[in-house]
Amino acid sequence: MSDILVISRHATVYSDLIAAAGIEAACFAEVESAMPHAAEAEILFGAPDLLAAVLPHCPKVRWVQSSWAGVKPLVECPRRDYRLTGVKELFGRPMTEFVLGWLLAVERRIPQRARARHWDNTPDGDVAGKTVGVMGTGSIGIAVARGCRSLGMTTHGLNTDGCSVEHFEACWPVAERLAFAAGLDYLVALLPDTPQTDNLIDAALLRALKPGAVFINAGRGNAVVLDDLLAALTNGTLRHAVLDVLPQEPLPDESPLWQVAGLSITSHTA
Repeated sequence: MSDILVISRHATVYSDLIAAAGIEAACFAEVESAMPHAAEAEILFGAPDLLAAVLPHCPKVRWVQSSWAGVKPLVECPRRDYRLTGVKELFGRPMTEFVLGWLLAVERRIPQRARARHWDNTPDGDVAGKTVGVMGTGSIGIAVARGCRSLGMTTHGLNTDGCSVEHFEACWPVAERLAFAAGLDYLVALLPDTPQTDNLIDAALLRALKPGAVFINAGRGNAVVLDDLLAALTNGTLRHAVLDVLPQEPLPDESPLWQVAGLSITSHTA
C-alpha cells in the first residue's frame, strides 16, 4: 500500500495529476473506501473534513496537507503529533476578482440595470477614492488590497497585532477593531474560523462604518452576527451586503435570507 493517502471529493482529478507526476498514492472520494489504507499512511492530502475522520486511524502519519485554505476540522482534532499545512498563495486572485467584481457591481448598479428593462440613466457610483477595510491581512488579504489599490482605493487592514503589511496604508489590531472600522466605505472580511474570530462583525462594528457602507464576507460565517447584519441593512447602516459564507451551508432554499433586500448570497464560490 502507498504511504500517501488522498481523500477528496475530487479524487479522480488528483489521482490523474499525481500519476502524471510519477508519484504513487492511494486516492479516494470517501472516508469508508480510504479507511483500509489508513494504517500505513504517512502523508495525508485532501479535504480537511474528510481527513479529520480518518486521522485517528493513521498511527504513522507525519504530514497532513489540506486542499483548502482553512483547516478547522483538523485543528479541532485532539491529535497534534504531525505537521499540518493549508493551501497558501493560491486563492488570492479568485478572491480579489470576487471582491472587486461585487464592489464594482454595487457601485455601478449592474444588477439593477440588468433587471430594469427600461432605459436607466441613474448616475453610477465610483470605487476610486473610497476606503476599504480588509479583515485579515494574510496572502489573500494582501492580494485583495493590491487589487483595490489598483482601482484607486485606500486600504486599511485588521490583523492580530496591528503590524504593518504590504499594500495596506494602515493596520489595526483586533483589539482596536472599532477604530479600524471608523468611516470605512467598504468592509471585506477574509477571516478564518477560529474562536478568536467569532462574532467580530457585530452591531458596534457595523455602526462604526460610514453610513451606507458595503460589506462583503468571503472568509467564514462565524465572524458575523447575522441578526446585527440584517438590522444594519434595514436601518440603512449598510447599503448592501454580500455573503459568500454562512454558518449553515448549503443554505436551505426555504431560508428567509434569500429574500432580504440589499443582501446578496453566493454559494461559497469566492
